[in-house]
This record gives sequence, structure tokens and C-alpha cells, in this order.
Amino acid sequence: MANNSWTAEEDLALCESYVEAVCTPPRRRQGGLWRKVMQDFTAHTGLHNRTVDALSSQFRVIRFDCQGFEHIHNEVEYLAGDHDEDDTLQIALINYRHQVGRDFKHVSEWQTIRLFLID
Repeated sequence: MANNSWTAEEDLALCESYVEAVCTPPRRRQGGLWRKVMQDFTAHTGLHNRTVDALSSQFRVIRFDCQGFEHIHNEVEYLAGDHDEDDTLQIALINYRHQVGRDFKHVSEWQTIRLFLID
């Protein structure tokens, strides 16, 4: 069981693994969704130091942050109209910092899972 901090690379690999697992037909997910996430995560990182519970818990943290950012991004996108995506992203990052009180550190993860953020 790992007590060490998650790296940005692990966070991104986790989100990529989640998307791959969700897109895998249920009958091909031997052992369930999170077992499939763990297999894909291990394949992406080569690491064997995270449990299914650790992956699931870390994903919940990332997803929560990404949902908050998605809400802010959608507001900016709606209000901005003609801005290109880079401008919209930068404005949303500034608004997130202002509203939440810290920088949003999961941009790559958000871009990876944003289609899966609906509750």
C-alpha cells in the first residue's frame, strides 16, 4: 500500500486509464471497472504500488476538482462567445484561482475526462 504522494504523471495516467476502462465493454472488464483501471494504470506507468482503493480515491479527488473547473469553464465559454479555446481556458484558470483560492492543477486530466464529468 502506497502512502507517497501522487505525481502529475500518475494522475494523468489514472485519468487515461479510467477513460479506457469506461470505454471497454462491461463483458471485457474482468473483475469490474476499477480492476480494469488498475490493469491499464499499471500498463501505462509500469508501477505496481497503487491499490484499487487508492486509484478510486485519487480519481474521486481529481474528478471533484475537474467538475468544479468544468462549471467555471462552461460559464466562461458561455459568456465569452467568440474567444478561442486557449483564451477561454486561461480566463477559466484565473476565475478558478479567484473563486477557489488556489490554482487548478489538473488541466491535462480535465481535458482527458471532461466528457465523463456528468453525474
